[in-house]
Amino acid sequence: MVKIRNALGMILCLLLVAGLATASEFIDISQTSGVADDGLGKGIAFADINNDGLVDFYVSNKGGANKLYLNQGNGMFADITATAGAGLDHPGFTMGSVFGDYDNDGLIDLYLATGGQYEIEANRLFKNLGNGTFADVTEKAGVGLKSFTYSASFADYDNDGDLDLYCANYGVGAKNVLYRNNGDGTFSDVTEASGTGDPSWSWMGVWADVNNDRFPDLYVVNGRYPAGEPNRLYLNNGNGTFADVSIKAGVADPNWGLGAAFADIDNDGDLDLFVSNYVGPNGLYLNDGSGIFSPAPEQIRNGHDGWGKGPTFGDIDHDGDIDLYEGDCKLANQLYINDGQGHFVDVADRQPQLQCETVRTKGTAFADIDNDGDLDLYVVNWGAPNKLYENNQNDKNWLKIKLTGTISNRDAYGAKVRIYAPGTNKLLAMRELRSANGFCAQEPQVLHFGLKSGQPCDLAVEFPSGRLVKLADVKAGQTLDIVEPAN
Repeated sequence: MVKIRNALGMILCLLLVAGLATASEFIDISQTSGVADDGLGKGIAFADINNDGLVDFYVSNKGGANKLYLNQGNGMFADITATAGAGLDHPGFTMGSVFGDYDNDGLIDLYLATGGQYEIEANRLFKNLGNGTFADVTEKAGVGLKSFTYSASFADYDNDGDLDLYCANYGVGAKNVLYRNNGDGTFSDVTEASGTGDPSWSWMGVWADVNNDRFPDLYVVNGRYPAGEPNRLYLNNGNGTFADVSIKAGVADPNWGLGAAFADIDNDGDLDLFVSNYVGPNGLYLNDGSGIFSPAPEQIRNGHDGWGKGPTFGDIDHDGDIDLYEGDCKLANQLYINDGQGHFVDVADRQPQLQCETVRTKGTAFADIDNDGDLDLYVVNWGAPNKLYENNQNDKNWLKIKLTGTISNRDAYGAKVRIYAPGTNKLLAMRELRSANGFCAQEPQVLHFGLKSGQPCDLAVEFPSGRLVKLADVKAGQTLDIVEPAN
């Protein structure tokens, strides 16, 4: 009976693979574009630092200098680290750094999550001055935490219109820290009052509105060798406090976790969860819409368990559903294609250049680096050159949306965009804008949709304030700039 079941499973898997849309070829342009940094890489953070419509990025290295790359718009990047401001290179141990416009001046700022090569070093906050340089404002802002921060993330947890900051800390006696933005360029430590001071060995803090109440909730990925530690889901109560609902919500994954990514994998309007575990099986959890999750490991076929680190979601083939790339720390990276129902198959062997075999991959993130509408891929590696892969989908079956908050935080972190079949209430897809995601990674502040066959759509934007913007019969193949209405 077991053999029959295994045979049926293999047949179903083959049928599923055969029915999948084939992703276009990804081309390795790391060397030609000038971004094959070969430091001891940890993190990748994308942002448009000069508001020219091109996505730039920052690479954090755990040993050696960090790098800030400015997009030249011709497939090339310039390393501007040396001229971008004293201390921005931060040679030492830097992990999951993050961009966010903490002062709502329209220029995106940068927070460095640091550890320390010889002793614990303070995290650093750099203010974007708008002239291609950044200034260290850590002391004034009051966020120079010395606690071996593995990753940082911005979110407006209290929906007061400015970005707050969470630090996921690692090591014996470490406790995570939540800083509330005071709105005057300074922050206050509200960890104890908020109830978010997770004392575990934490690697990532990822914000996502899991119950659709417009208040961002917090998922913390924990773990230490060999037994792991349960992850925690902190539900935002909307009054400045959080409740640990990890067990009730079904996402207290007990393994040694490193990364987590939220996405609506089945296009039902809520955020599902993928957890990358370094030790133990990866976790895929389906959201019922109220913030209660159920495990669905059977929905990932040909998957590899263990050594997982850097997951990132994106519709790479423009068929209307979201796919998954996962970095692997020992064997080979995976590329999972979605069949449209939230079932995934690893097809990385069709494009072995994406596997980075025997290389220790860390953070990964999708981003449209050449503004041609498809998602390219940056992969951070440890002790080997980083990789930038250009996606050659090259069609018009996409839509990109850039949001600007006015009442909400300027970056519009926490906003949701839903697209519908024209003239109907049939949901096609949903995206939420956030800062950090995956493992030591941040995607650009632009939401990307694949539109099957280039079909038009209706869309609805919901800002964290509750303000709505609705547009009908939106054509594919364009980028929309949408500003939050003031009333």
